[in-house]
Amino acid sequence: MKRILASELPQYIDQSVELKGWLNNIRSFGKINFLILRDRTGFSQILIEDKEEYRKVAHLQPGSILRIQGRAVHSTQAELGVEVVQPLIKIEVPIRDIPPVEYYKPEMSADLDFILDHRPVALRNRQIQAIFKIQAELVHAFRLYMHDHVKAVEYFAPNILGASSEGGSEFFSVDYFGYPATLAQSSQLYKQIMVGVNERVFALMPFFRAENSNTTRHLTEGKQFEFEMGFFDHWHEIMDIQENCLKFMIQYLNTQCTNEIKTLGGYLIKAPPEVPFPRITFAEAQEIYFKRTGIDERKEPDLSPAAEKELCRYAAQEFGTDLIFITDWLTSKRPFYAYPTDDNPLLSNTFDLLCGGTEITSGGQRRHTHPSMIEGINSKEMDPSSFTDYLSIFKYGMPPHGGFGMGLERLTMTILGLKNIREVSLFPSDPKRIAGNRIKANIFFGSENIRNEIIRLIKHNKMEFQHITHEMTPTSEDSARARGTKLEEGVKSLIIRGKTSKKNYQFNIPSHLKLEMKAVAEVVGEKCEFEEAAIIQERFGLIVGGVPPFGQLLNIETFFDERVPLYDRSAFNCGMLNESIIMKSQDLIALVQPKMGKFAKE
Repeated sequence: MKRILASELPQYIDQSVELKGWLNNIRSFGKINFLILRDRTGFSQILIEDKEEYRKVAHLQPGSILRIQGRAVHSTQAELGVEVVQPLIKIEVPIRDIPPVEYYKPEMSADLDFILDHRPVALRNRQIQAIFKIQAELVHAFRLYMHDHVKAVEYFAPNILGASSEGGSEFFSVDYFGYPATLAQSSQLYKQIMVGVNERVFALMPFFRAENSNTTRHLTEGKQFEFEMGFFDHWHEIMDIQENCLKFMIQYLNTQCTNEIKTLGGYLIKAPPEVPFPRITFAEAQEIYFKRTGIDERKEPDLSPAAEKELCRYAAQEFGTDLIFITDWLTSKRPFYAYPTDDNPLLSNTFDLLCGGTEITSGGQRRHTHPSMIEGINSKEMDPSSFTDYLSIFKYGMPPHGGFGMGLERLTMTILGLKNIREVSLFPSDPKRIAGNRIKANIFFGSENIRNEIIRLIKHNKMEFQHITHEMTPTSEDSARARGTKLEEGVKSLIIRGKTSKKNYQFNIPSHLKLEMKAVAEVVGEKCEFEEAAIIQERFGLIVGGVPPFGQLLNIETFFDERVPLYDRSAFNCGMLNESIIMKSQDLIALVQPKMGKFAKE
């Protein structure tokens, strides 16, 4: 019998079908049981009434490979409006190990770091699947538009280079058979070379950037949409192509990814085809930000993240689109190949495109003569001899040209309204991970990871403890009541920030006392303030009130007030507001090995 996919079931009502896929989950209701089978197109619902058939699968875990024959019938309860009844089930690969993450649920409640730690399995979750199906369609739509509408030719540039792509120090060095080499930061120089060949070119290229940044919108490895064109009447034509390309891509998603968009909550950025993206200069952008917020950044050489968000709000409110071009940037802030404006060389014919509060594109016109390019390289204090192949094209004729680069991951994150770029990279690399795998294993992020490591440490050291689950306890008083402990037995863990160094410290004091900031300043050597709750959540994956007294797991200096070990036992939230650990105070001190002192007051 021919295999039928989940999406095809509605075409086979009242017919016999054979399904193959992964067991997603089973819902048991006594005499009636429902099995959900996953395949590459979605989920099928199988109604099991026969006890023998149910016994075959009752003990199985998600991921088991099944082949099921049955009859497709109408069902108002099933997701597709159809279910399979009278099934005969064959187990091809039984799975009995419990998955490390609950990927089979519509939404996973685990924090992102925990999900990334189990990425190969977590990718099976329907929401995560939807993200990467949408991302794949974005790539396809970009290729369609560039090939069919712009008539550009796709190119494939190298990723191992003899020098950094655009100069600077933020590149990865590679030992290439004893010769120094770098991983490409972009294919910028190569797409310019290809303009001299095919005039209009595009690509989807990897990039590697050695930025020690742990923000929610930076990766050390990603993919970038590239486009370059020659022979235009005005450099703004580059923005015209970018705008029309993005509108095409968004419309393409709206027609090809309706189910995936629905799975993710139905949100896409607003880019109505009939509404032009507003275009304002960098100076105008600074003025608008000042008028709307009262914050004066008009002498700054760049836009702050707050300004980017406010300018996108301005575009949405005034024009009805989530995208806005910022043009005419300072030449000093752009790469060496940026074309200086003819009537004001301090400015450049360049642009950024902001989307939903984030910069997703940089682009503009390039220098196109040999003397001008040499001038640009020298202006950035680089050596022209490192760009011999690249510079040769300008000796033999290059037209006025320009283009843009647009990060695939950042675009995906932005158009879907997601919060962290790691959500849209299959196996993200950043300063803490290589291809999704942790490289700084002694640093933990997120409530579940931290809780699990604390329990592992306690058990490894064969210490007595209680791990209890209780109601949410936002205050120390609530925690003591829920745990059945005295208030003074509780350990209050506080993360503070040095006003000068911006460095984080953790201070742990008995719950009935207050932190003495003067004593804190004396021991760390600078005045301090409490870290913002939003920063604590972003940096450590913890909610204020749930921070445990294990600063070493967060890679921050840890202090205990000398009164903590005066009580026989200590109780503390272990990463979450509804879970606590109670253990001997002396064991806690031995485990954490903090710096001791008097840091609390009545």
